[in-house]
Parts: sequence; C-alpha cells; structure tokens
Amino acid sequence: MKNSRQGLGRTLLIATVLCFVTAAGSGPSMAADKTPALDALIKAAKAEGGTLIAHAIFDDVRGRQEVLQAMEKMYGVKVKWEYVDFPNQNRFAARLMKEAKAGRQPSTDVFNGTQSTIPRLLKANMLAEVKDWRELYPRIPADAIVPGGGAIPEHTRIGGFAYNTRLVPKDKVPNKLEDLLDPFWKGKLASTTYAAVWDRASVSEQGTFDTEKATRIRNLLSALVEKGHIVGLIGCGDENRIASGEFVGLALMCSANNVWKGQAKGAPLEIAYLEETSNITHSYMGLLKQARYPNTAKLFMVFVQTPEGQALNRKWEVADTSYYPENTMYKVVKGLNDRGVAPPYVSIPTYMKVKPEVEKWKRTYKKILVGQKK
Repeated sequence: MKNSRQGLGRTLLIATVLCFVTAAGSGPSMAADKTPALDALIKAAKAEGGTLIAHAIFDDVRGRQEVLQAMEKMYGVKVKWEYVDFPNQNRFAARLMKEAKAGRQPSTDVFNGTQSTIPRLLKANMLAEVKDWRELYPRIPADAIVPGGGAIPEHTRIGGFAYNTRLVPKDKVPNKLEDLLDPFWKGKLASTTYAAVWDRASVSEQGTFDTEKATRIRNLLSALVEKGHIVGLIGCGDENRIASGEFVGLALMCSANNVWKGQAKGAPLEIAYLEETSNITHSYMGLLKQARYPNTAKLFMVFVQTPEGQALNRKWEVADTSYYPENTMYKVVKGLNDRGVAPPYVSIPTYMKVKPEVEKWKRTYKKILVGQKK
C-alpha cells in the first residue's frame, strides 16, 4: 500500500502538468452541440438581456472575462457578469436562506457549493427543479445531476494533507493519520475552523457511517490538539500560509486544486494521501429557484460542462470534473482506481443518507479544534 500511496503523489504531480498542457491547447471551438432545447435557452437568455449573477467559481476577473468571450463566441449571447464575492459558502448559504425567508431576491442566481452546503439549500426548497439538462447538453451524465436537477458539478475535489516540501523531509511525509503524532509535527500543523474532510472521513461510498472509525478519529484529533501538534486554524484556500512556512502542514485540506494553484506559482506545496480520510466529492453549481436571470444562469451552467468551459476552469482554477475523459480529474481518479487505492466517492445522495451523523461528528471535531489556544 505504501508504494501505491507514493504512486498517488506522482499521479497528482502529473495531473498538475496535465492541467496546463490541456488548458494551453484548449479554447472555444464553436463545437457546442446545438439541440432544440439549447437553441430555445439561448433565445431566452438573449431576451433576459444576458446578465449573469454568479457566486465564486471563477475568482479571477480575467478568467471571468475569458468565460464571457467564449460564451459569446459559442452561443452568440453577450453576457454581463455580476460577480458575487462571498468566500465562506456556509455563511453565504445561511444568508440566502434568510433572504428567502424574508421574501427577498437571492443575492446570486448561481450558488457555488459542496456536498454539505448544497443539501442545505435543497432542504430549504431553494434550488430550481430542472429536468432538461441532458436535453440542453446530452454530454452531461445522468449521474452527475443532483436529484431535483437544481445542481450539477463544476469540479471534482480530493481532500488530503497539504505540506511544505522545503520544511518536511521525505521520511516524515505521512501515510496514515497516526503518523501526525510523530513529535516532528509538534507546533507545526494547522487545521480548519470547520473540520474540513475530518467530518466525512467515516462515510462509505454506499452511504453508511462508521461510528467506530469516527470515534478513533476523534481520539486522534484530540491528541493532536492536546499534544500541541495542531496549533492554528485557517481556511481551505489559505494554503499559502503553508507555503510561507507559518505552518508546515494542513490537516486536512478541502481540495487538491488549492495545492495545485500554489504549485503553478512555484509554491513549495505537495499533497499526501491519507487513506483513512481522503475522499472524492464535487464542487457544485446550484440554480436558485428565485433567480433573477434563470435562463442566462442555466446557459452558463451548461457552458461550464463543455470542453471549452472545463478547459477555462483548468486554466484559471486548476480544476475540472472527473466525468469527462479528456479532463485531468478523470485521469487522476482512474489512476487511483488502477492502483487500488481509490478514496470513496461521497455524492450528495450518499451524503444525505448519513447527514445527521456527519453533522453530529462535525460539531464534535469543530469543538476539539476551536477549543485550542490559537
């Protein structure tokens, strides 16, 4: 298994290179498959005036501009993007629910969320019911569509342990959680305020929850805090604080693409796959039921599924989905499966089956982490 895990590290490095090789050679090709449903959607988006109100996804204004240019070339719709910048998606989801309760227009038409935040909006009946994604764009796999239709994947995420390659010797790179108890890590680790990845580590792909494993993780997390190994709390996306040496490792990080972004800029970052905790999830785009410009929002969500849209996601976010064979994450996930070390895939239906247990343990883990002295 150790060789397999080391093989994963090489796979991730190769994936980083593939991100840029693929993105560099990709661009709008006018190859979008037009269907009657898509033609009707394009006309409806034009009638709306072509305004898109979207939360996150493409954080760089240059990336958003390229998306708009590509959409205009592909669909003939000139789109204006009203960008909504709200970094913490849990708080933003709460804000959207308050807006809905007050009868106000939602702050965004497209919400960028995960397997934990999208279900909150589903439960609150805030996502649109969409039945025609595959009529709009047949390339979208049926199993990529979240039940109810209001959300589809934007990119695939693999959680794990991020570390500074200049400050961590090769023989100290962890293979399992218990390795973090090594005295080497004392005073060097950060975690997240929301117990990212720890909370869903005990979820199986079949939708069962392993309470015995969750208890073991709780005890280990407590030990890491009590022994002074975890000494700070940061957010996913703050891996620059690992690269700077403020902390040496992040236990645990939300998504590999955050590390890949740093690598692309020359940051001394790498990922260690910890079999007990790493798993595969998605970042989703959710269409709000009361969207101000629903047709333009849907057209954007379709565009992100195209080869051109996925290539721009790779270029600007170092991310794509595992659903399409030409994508980086498809190759990464296939490589994991081929090596027999594939982490479980936690889909939204899977997550929903065990949501009460996950949330209960998340509260436990957060209490352990937040209770420490920063």
